[in-house]
Amino acid sequence: MLLFLLAAEGFVRTVEGKTTLLVPKSSLTDKVPSKTPAFFNPAAKQNRDLSVLAYKAYAPSLPSKTFADSLGGVGSRAIRVAAEAPEIEQVYCNDINATAIQAAREAAQINSVTERCYFSVNEACRFLLKGTQEEERFGIVDLDPFGTPARHIDCVLRAVIDGGLVSITATDTAVLCGIYPEVCMRRYYGRPLNNSYGNETAIRLLTSLLALTASRLELAIRPIFVHAAMHYLRVYATLAVSSSGANDVYNNIGYVMHCFKCGHRIKTMEYDGTRKCDLCSASMSVGGQLWTGALHDRNFVGRMLEQDPDRQSKKLLDAAAEERSDIPYYFRADEISARMKTNPHSVQRIIDKLRAAGFAASRASLNPGAFKTDARLDQILQTLK
Repeated sequence: MLLFLLAAEGFVRTVEGKTTLLVPKSSLTDKVPSKTPAFFNPAAKQNRDLSVLAYKAYAPSLPSKTFADSLGGVGSRAIRVAAEAPEIEQVYCNDINATAIQAAREAAQINSVTERCYFSVNEACRFLLKGTQEEERFGIVDLDPFGTPARHIDCVLRAVIDGGLVSITATDTAVLCGIYPEVCMRRYYGRPLNNSYGNETAIRLLTSLLALTASRLELAIRPIFVHAAMHYLRVYATLAVSSSGANDVYNNIGYVMHCFKCGHRIKTMEYDGTRKCDLCSASMSVGGQLWTGALHDRNFVGRMLEQDPDRQSKKLLDAAAEERSDIPYYFRADEISARMKTNPHSVQRIIDKLRAAGFAASRASLNPGAFKTDARLDQILQTLK
C-alpha cells in the first residue's frame, strides 16, 4: 500500500552516500526543489555527508546514543544516519508532512534499518518537547529548516541531554550576510557585514544566537565545527548544563569592526559606534554582537577525518583542522593582490610569508581562496612587498 502511494505521488529511488532514499522525482531535475509533495534538496548532499561524519565522530562521547531530526523531510539525513552510523542506536525522524514521513518509513525498510528508526508527524517544537525528563531527551538534535532556525532554537536546546550535540542550519543567507540588516537584528540580535568575509560574520551571528539562548536556559554551548556553502550556514555545538558556563557567555561575545574605505578589520569585545579606522581615519562599521571565540575543535575535526571522508569533505576538514578559528574574520588573497596591484599571490605563499615574519596564519575553512592572520592589513601588505 505504501509503495503504491509513493509511486502515485511521483517518488523515485536515489542513492546518496551508502543509503537509498525515496525522493520526489521532480527534486532531482528542478533547479529549485518544490516543497510538494515533499522537500528534498540534492544540492545539500555535502551538508549531509558531513553530518554523518560528525555524528560518528561524536557518538563515543554520548551518554545516550540517540539522534533526532526535527524537520526530517523524506529522511535524507535521518535514514543516512541509521544506515551509515551504526554507533547511533536510535534514530527519530519527524516532519509535519505526512507524505514525507511515509517516504522516510519506506526508505528505512529498503535500507533494513526499521528496527532502529522511529517516525512521527508533528510540528518541530511539539516533537522536540514531548519529553520533559532527562531520559526522554536526545543525544543529538538536528535542525535544518527552510529559512531561519531562530524560532526553534529554544526547543532544540531544551530537547538535548547534558553532554549532547546540536547541529543547526540557517538558509536565510541573504539576511545573515548583510542584505537585510534590520531583519538580521530582529532574528539574531546582531548586525551583519556585507563584505568579503560576510559568511564568517554570518556563522558567528548564528552561533551567538545559539549561545545567548542557551545561557538564558542555564546552559553553555561550545562550537566544535562549522561550515558554509552558497545556500546555507551550519554550526555543530556541544551542550552542557552549567550555570557558571552560562554566566561566562560574554567571554566569547563581541564585535567585528570593518573599514569599508581601506579594508582594515579588528575584533573588539566592547561596542564602539564612533571608532575611527587606525589606518585611514574613516568611520568603521560594526558587525555583531557575535561569537568571537573559536569555531572548530581540532580534536573533534581530527576524529571526523578518521571516518574516511570523500575528497571534497576531506579538503574542507583539513582546512578546519588547521584554521585559527579564534580570529573572527579572514582576508581573501585576491583582495590583497588588488591592493598591492600585483599578480595574484597563492594562499599558501601568503601564509608562509606571514609565518616567517612571526605572525599567526592559516587557511580559512569558509573560503578556500582566503587566509586568517593576526597581522593587520598594513602589516600583511608590508610583509608581502
